[in-house]
Amino acid sequence: MENRKRLHHIEFIRAIAALSVAAFHFTNHYNGEQFLIKSESVRSFFTYGAQGVELFYVISGFIITYSLYHSRYTLKHYFHYLGKRLSRLFPPYFVTILLITLVSFYLVSFKWGGTYNVEWRKILANSFFAVDFIASFDWLKIHFPDNAWINPIFETLKVELQFYLLVGFIFPFINKNKWVLIGSTAILLCLGVWTSQMNTVLLNSPYFLIGIGAFYIFESGWKWEYISVIALCFISLLQYNVWQDVFAAAFALTLILALPPNFKFLGLTGKISYSYYLIHGLIGGWYIYFNYESYLGINYPYVMILLAMLFSWLGAFVIYIFIEKPSLLISKRIKYKD
Repeated sequence: MENRKRLHHIEFIRAIAALSVAAFHFTNHYNGEQFLIKSESVRSFFTYGAQGVELFYVISGFIITYSLYHSRYTLKHYFHYLGKRLSRLFPPYFVTILLITLVSFYLVSFKWGGTYNVEWRKILANSFFAVDFIASFDWLKIHFPDNAWINPIFETLKVELQFYLLVGFIFPFINKNKWVLIGSTAILLCLGVWTSQMNTVLLNSPYFLIGIGAFYIFESGWKWEYISVIALCFISLLQYNVWQDVFAAAFALTLILALPPNFKFLGLTGKISYSYYLIHGLIGGWYIYFNYESYLGINYPYVMILLAMLFSWLGAFVIYIFIEKPSLLISKRIKYKD
């Protein structure tokens, strides 16, 4: 196995992505009657933070391809590869679902004096990212009447999981032949257009493919086949997506290729970015909810948003230390066997 560079700049981009999404959610918080931030222009500016999701997709395309390439991955390693990815994805995710359920139980039962009914089938559907699958079949919806995403960001993790499943299959082929790489890019982009009504890896394939193209440029230089992959993706984005999506993809591509790999700013936040992404709504969102009409919320809403981001960061750090970091160690113990 080849030695890998330590890609500190990827941690920085992850940090930017996670903080951007949190800033969007907190500044556009709506309590049913009014927005926390009264200025519409400020809220509109921070709506661009939602594109942090696309940053994550580009990063995944880059870093998963980087890992597979340097691990000398072949198709026979597929299930070991899945074990490595899922052992990192699921433990923090399951803990987040558990925490959301426990907090909801406490608030409804003890603070608001109501009766909290645990929606086990909804939890089950979320745990295995099956919400959209269930919604596609009437006979399944009958058995899952409360089927919905517990947190909207979980749907983006579903897309990530689909990418893991897909790239494990196609990487050995696209890595061997430049025409397979270009052909696969064209096919995935077309499938994304034809299935645009569904939020799947196909719809979001331009971002993942830009990340893949960025990896090959990072590894082998500006060859025409890699430029072609990225060009096809941007043509698709320009044709079918809003300009914010195009900008997010271009921004991620620029940072990946322009920043030096040893760029360490916000490195710790980048390391805990997955936990931060999962937990910021639970911690920061509830903090804003309960302090919305406080002196701080009324007079210094931006300070409250910064505190929400700080408390979310502290919660994410705890999740990282006790859940995510041990999961990473488990993942590293799973080796590809020849």
